[in-house]
Amino acid sequence: MKTASKIALFAGLATGYVLGARAGRERYDQIARQAGKVWNSKPVQRQAERVQQLVDRYVPSVVEQAFGLLGKGASALTRAATGASRREAQRKAEAEAAERDTVPEGTVSNPA
Repeated sequence: MKTASKIALFAGLATGYVLGARAGRERYDQIARQAGKVWNSKPVQRQAERVQQLVDRYVPSVVEQAFGLLGKGASALTRAATGASRREAQRKAEAEAAERDTVPEGTVSNPA
């Protein structure tokens, strides 16, 4: 459906709602009956069936692909986070080891 058609449909529905609300319950019922007739008409139902077929055909694969991408992204984030924390822990351990191995200035180490 083209954008102009969508806008026209929305405008028609909104207008029907406003007119129905202003005209009272009888007018609302009349509009609801007309809307039901339009909805149940053959052209509208054919289009609804086409849309349903497209949804049935494509949505499962799109959802599967989306979850696959989300899973890959989550795995990459997890690897990045754990890799960063491991590197950080390794740097900290190396710094502590270097600190222990360093002899303070003015001290003579005992070679014996």
